[in-house]
Amino acid sequence: MSKIKNFITNHFNIFVFVMFAVVIFSLYGRTLFFNFSYYDDDVLILDRQDYLTFSNIGKIFSNTVFGEGRDQFCRPVLNLTFLIEKYLYGTKPFGYHLTNLLLHLFSVFSLFLFLTLRYDKKKTFILCLLFACHPAIVQAVAWIPGRNDSLLALFIILSCCFFVKYTENTKSGYLFGYLFCFVLALLTKETAIVLPLFYFLFLLYKKKDVKQIIVNVTILSLIILIYFFYRKYVLSGLYSATFKEMVTNFYTALVPATSKYVANIFFPVKLSVFPALLKVNYLLCTASVLVFVLLFIKLKRYDLKIVLIGICWFLFFLFPTYLMSNNYFFDHRIYVPLIGIMLVILEMIKNYNEIYSKKFIALLAFFFLMFSSVTLYYEQKFQNKEFFWVNALTMSPESDLANAMVGQLFFERGLYKESEKYFLKAISIKPTNAIHYGNLSVVYAKIGDLDKAEEVLLKSLEYTKDNPNTYYNLALAYKYKGNKEKAREMKEKYIETFNRTNKVSKIVDIVL
Repeated sequence: MSKIKNFITNHFNIFVFVMFAVVIFSLYGRTLFFNFSYYDDDVLILDRQDYLTFSNIGKIFSNTVFGEGRDQFCRPVLNLTFLIEKYLYGTKPFGYHLTNLLLHLFSVFSLFLFLTLRYDKKKTFILCLLFACHPAIVQAVAWIPGRNDSLLALFIILSCCFFVKYTENTKSGYLFGYLFCFVLALLTKETAIVLPLFYFLFLLYKKKDVKQIIVNVTILSLIILIYFFYRKYVLSGLYSATFKEMVTNFYTALVPATSKYVANIFFPVKLSVFPALLKVNYLLCTASVLVFVLLFIKLKRYDLKIVLIGICWFLFFLFPTYLMSNNYFFDHRIYVPLIGIMLVILEMIKNYNEIYSKKFIALLAFFFLMFSSVTLYYEQKFQNKEFFWVNALTMSPESDLANAMVGQLFFERGLYKESEKYFLKAISIKPTNAIHYGNLSVVYAKIGDLDKAEEVLLKSLEYTKDNPNTYYNLALAYKYKGNKEKAREMKEKYIETFNRTNKVSKIVDIVL
């Protein structure tokens, strides 16, 4: 036993890594056998096997994450991970889920190494263990596209590690390391843009000389300027929200969204795989705030500046997500902000040695078991598209997309009456979405009611005339009805619309 204790003491980092690996693979090991959820992962991976090639790296860096002008996200690093995995695993989900687990493992271990630059290793290990099993970040691990947040966290943490080392020893290697990781973070997710603010705050906190501050600010400003020009080039021609719209979105989301994420810190309950509406439990938010108030009162020996920096980290890495229109406030977006809360807690308990008392260990064990239990329950909702979309509909019955996807599930099983019901529900929620009409028309075509198929397709033209699939399906409907003249007319409209909009056509519309 003494030899084991000596080994752990002398090789504590190795012991920590192994423990993190054991906990993470114990909690998330079964996700390795999960299928695709068919929410973004089918579009980004299954539908793009021809696109994900090394010859297309230039396109990956010059297109949005979904390509073809279908989004406003400049995130090439995510697609690069899918490109590499395409050559390793093809379309087998096992490898993609394995990558998610490894990214989570290395992110948690990197966070441990970063925080131990200031705090006690044992206390940091305990907090990072709770972070590793926190239910609010399940989506970043169990849902393949959710890796973007764990990937972002990894690059941000590594950049911060190199930055701290650089401020202590201005070696060019540390300078390159923190700047390179910062660039990778920017190319992973737009929220990385707030990271230089914390570099600046750290330099002020450490009271570095003005010259060093000016050098770092100048270099970072240049990188950000280049990034904005690059992003503008990638998004050229795409609609972007006006400043007024972003301010309105931010103001609308500020209180409810922040309250939701605050509540998830200590009480991660009623998590949703697809939160179509922002549902907030203000009672749980208040309870989380009270926990912090009690900590502030009981623990008095801490650096208030560090506590404020941690709170700012939590808020400022959330705020950019509030600027988007038609926003879904996914739980896993708390992945990076939660690091700020870790910083706050560690700062407040750094001189509190009662953390090793039986009472406190029992409390930590309770949180660990509670978090782990919720994580094990929640992750199973991502095991395949049936589980995912049925749970999405259960939690968000007002979502047109969730209704349409459940309708698609029934359609694939030949249950056309049930499928019709959910597509009609999707149309009633969002009557301007031409894809829902296209899917419903295919249902009617399958049951031989071509008149209804024609009716719903013509109805969709009242809302949009820019979807080539509508004309394609109308051409098929008229063809099978024997109206060759109308079929030829719709075919010509299909070709004209397709060439004008440059959209990919499919015989059967698939809800994305």
